[in-house]
Amino acid sequence: MTLRIGAGDPEDSEMGVVGNTFKKFIEEKTNGKVKVELFFNASLGDETECLRNVQKGTLPATIAGIANIVPFQSKLGILTLPYLFSNLDEVVAGTNGEPAEILNKYAIEAGFRVLTWTYTDFRYISNSKHPIETIDDMKDLKFRVPQSAVLIAAYKAFGGSPTPISWAETFTALQQGVVDGQCYGYIGFRANKFIEANQKYISEVHYTYQLQPLVMSERVFRKMDPELQALVIEGGKVAQQAVLEYQINQAKAAKEYLISQGVVVSELKDEEKWKKAAFEKVWPEMMEFVGGIDAVNTYLKACGKPEFK
Repeated sequence: MTLRIGAGDPEDSEMGVVGNTFKKFIEEKTNGKVKVELFFNASLGDETECLRNVQKGTLPATIAGIANIVPFQSKLGILTLPYLFSNLDEVVAGTNGEPAEILNKYAIEAGFRVLTWTYTDFRYISNSKHPIETIDDMKDLKFRVPQSAVLIAAYKAFGGSPTPISWAETFTALQQGVVDGQCYGYIGFRANKFIEANQKYISEVHYTYQLQPLVMSERVFRKMDPELQALVIEGGKVAQQAVLEYQINQAKAAKEYLISQGVVVSELKDEEKWKKAAFEKVWPEMMEFVGGIDAVNTYLKACGKPEFK
């Protein structure tokens, strides 16, 4: 058997860590009877195309940003609600144990099985025009966003102008000035060479943590024998631990590298205003879209967080 895995990012990114760790585990545990082939840089198509093929079962697995999975299962949009997580510890708690079981149940309903939650840092906002230090600095800036109703609503609430663009077309859109900015973690920013796409300024806005699950086609998974199913699940967990360690160890180095290359990094002076906009505007507006307040509060409770009222 050969398992083909598509990925939107380059190999020297968190997706590469997940893919290569999973490949090594599966091939070693099966003594080479199961081969894993990795395809980076959207070489099998953009993330939406890969997800569609995984859903159909024509592609065994892919690694994709959570926002690009939301159109297939809106309940997973819970993870894109702005300021859902305050720090990495909360993110890890929200993607393991009972919270992970809730999310995987939603994913399976749409034909996907989550094997790994890829940790890729907060989606810091970058742009080509000027530093963003306050919410007022978002005005008149155009940002690339995934096809995500929640993220579109968030950018509008923050005062920016969101434009949905596929991941595969993002670099060109930035380079040609179709949009002024985008959002990504430091490692992904470096790996995708966004410096070459006029991204001169990065602001550490903690509005959403970028999760990129490795998802397997549920159709493909169910055709596997129980032993291989168990190995695939275990391999996903091993990859998740590996990418968590990689993120912790490498994000700071990536940030320092970008600064050394002339990128200006800013911190917000008024992040409480961003949080206020998120909880007063975006959460109420998007509540039904992500499954309703009961679904949201069930997940929040599983994460040990207070209910939203």
